[in-house]
Amino acid sequence: MKERMSMTNEEMVMQYFKFIENRDIEGILELFDYDATIYEPFSKSNGLQGKSSIEPFLRVAMMANSKMKRTIEILKSSDAKSDPNKLVALITFQKGDKARGRFTFEFISNENIKKIKSLHIEFL
Repeated sequence: MKERMSMTNEEMVMQYFKFIENRDIEGILELFDYDATIYEPFSKSNGLQGKSSIEPFLRVAMMANSKMKRTIEILKSSDAKSDPNKLVALITFQKGDKARGRFTFEFISNENIKKIKSLHIEFL
């Protein structure tokens, strides 16, 4: 795998979904910063913070995405110019019915390695 520092934000997002598809929990956790936060619509918490808190969520996401087709659309917006550390992806999931979600990734560089600092998941 390419060094994450040299990966673009788009490549990091594609790698995230590749790890989801391949059910690679170690790989996906490595994409996240040690104190990353996932904001997801399924729990009533104010976000899952830290790898030990996000791991169970990612495991369930991997199971839920099993054999699901997905289309990933990276939004090119003025936000990218104002905040180059953020990227928004619209995801269409299909397994019979369709569902659409907005995934907002925020990145950080620590010790020359790019990591996901936060992920906001909303279903539209």
